Amino acid sequence: MSSSSLSVPVVSQLLLAAGPRDDPSSTLLERLQAVPYPPGPSSWPAPLDRIGNSTYEWSLQASVPIVFSLVYYVVAHAANHFFAEEHKGGPANGKAASRDLTKGSSIFASFLRLLVILHNAFLALYSAWTFYQMLPVVLRSFLVGYRAAGLPGMRLALCSMPTNTVTLAPYAWLFYMSKYYEVIDSAILVLKGKVVSNLQSYHHAGALLAMWIAYRYQATPVWVFVTFNSGVHTAMYTYYLCAAMKWPFPRQLKRNLTTLQILQITSGVVITNLYWVSTLHPRSMLIGLSKLGFLDAVKGKSADEILQHVLSVAPPLSSSSSSTSSYSPGRELFQSAAARASSRLPGQCLEYAGSGLALHFNTAYMLPLIILFLRFFVRSYSRQRTTSATSSVQRAESAAEEKMKKLDSGPRENGVAKASGVFANGGSNRNSKKR
Repeated sequence: MSSSSLSVPVVSQLLLAAGPRDDPSSTLLERLQAVPYPPGPSSWPAPLDRIGNSTYEWSLQASVPIVFSLVYYVVAHAANHFFAEEHKGGPANGKAASRDLTKGSSIFASFLRLLVILHNAFLALYSAWTFYQMLPVVLRSFLVGYRAAGLPGMRLALCSMPTNTVTLAPYAWLFYMSKYYEVIDSAILVLKGKVVSNLQSYHHAGALLAMWIAYRYQATPVWVFVTFNSGVHTAMYTYYLCAAMKWPFPRQLKRNLTTLQILQITSGVVITNLYWVSTLHPRSMLIGLSKLGFLDAVKGKSADEILQHVLSVAPPLSSSSSSTSSYSPGRELFQSAAARASSRLPGQCLEYAGSGLALHFNTAYMLPLIILFLRFFVRSYSRQRTTSATSSVQRAESAAEEKMKKLDSGPRENGVAKASGVFANGGSNRNSKKR
């Protein structure tokens, strides 16, 4: 096939082939439209079940995150132009740089400081809560997978993380919604008379779109984004809170926050792209889980008898079959393995073509973000070294001036200040030689 014959639809089919749950005879657009939403609030645990299904479905329409991201990006950079000092060329439009509205003794400044404190406290607590909800489920899934079938079992756990079931779907959706709220970070910068950098505006706009597409199309790798990002944000917003409250914060952690963010992004890109190369063996996983006791009816039976029984009676993987309070990683992995073993593509990790699209978008978003963070890190490190070197020179100059003052104010003999140390000894030696 020549390069000229590779049309856009053909390339799309090659990159986004039909998954085990897709209709192989449908087009890519039809596959994307056919992907159902993850389970909605009506199946979530209380009090999250009070969220309206209409609100939930409206939030997952493509126009919502796309329009919001574009408006945010334009407004943030317009604020740079009109309200804050630009990176180069001095104040915007020849106007004086905007002052920090959070400083001062006025009621308005005090109110803004309170809002900044509440904002950082909320995001620190929310991020910690999300991390607490996600991490145990992730670890238990990998542990059960390893106990059942070793590394192949861990691969099945990787590909079957319950982010599209009621176990983790509520927390993944809430994390997606939190990306709308996080743009307040940029508003705080503007209120302080600072510039919203390309790093921050790209990060906020891209994270919102990446979370939407991953959650909407049931991309299992979304657990990496939610777990890693909530963990880093817990440390980051705790630091911001301590800074706003003028509380002490571990110096070593403060210095390494940017490094931690870079490691989070790079490791996330590596882990999520494992989904392209992971080949599953669900039948061996079923046997391993059965031997661990996750299906009592097949205890003591042979491998062939276990498979025959499981594939005839085990229910397909259901999006509403479990809740957080009764979560069983063994049961969910068993259901996933049973559904995959009887599917058209039992060895494929990603279940929908939409999941592949989300993974491509996430990688395309993350790579420039890594570059922007590295540039920020290098510039900050260079600035710190320059500041440190300048401080060292200033300290040396101050010490020299202080020493000269002491020499000038010291005891004198015959109108000449007495020297000390090497110079005094040297002078006496020269005099003795003259004698």
